[in-house]
Amino acid sequence: MTSFDPDMPFENATPVGRTGVHRDGGLWFNDRTELLQARTLAGWITLLAEDRGLDDCQLAAATGLDVEDARAVRDGAVAMLPPRLLNRALARLEGRNDEGRLQ
Repeated sequence: MTSFDPDMPFENATPVGRTGVHRDGGLWFNDRTELLQARTLAGWITLLAEDRGLDDCQLAAATGLDVEDARAVRDGAVAMLPPRLLNRALARLEGRNDEGRLQ
């Protein structure tokens, strides 16, 4: 097992192609704060999914994520998922719309 150094830059996590732009139009991580936000959101999504007994496919359907992203959220491997995407997924799982209101 390797240790994690929080001061180490995420050079290997840079996507191939146009850097700085995600397929949803959102930005990739600018700093460690965004990574912590993504991990926190993934933790809440995982907690709600476990509480409801959702598997990966059901979680993907409930959140609007694809199955691979749902697996990454469950595993905590969210370094390539922007917080904006995870926030929308959590809102859908909680039954909120994009404005944050309950549906």
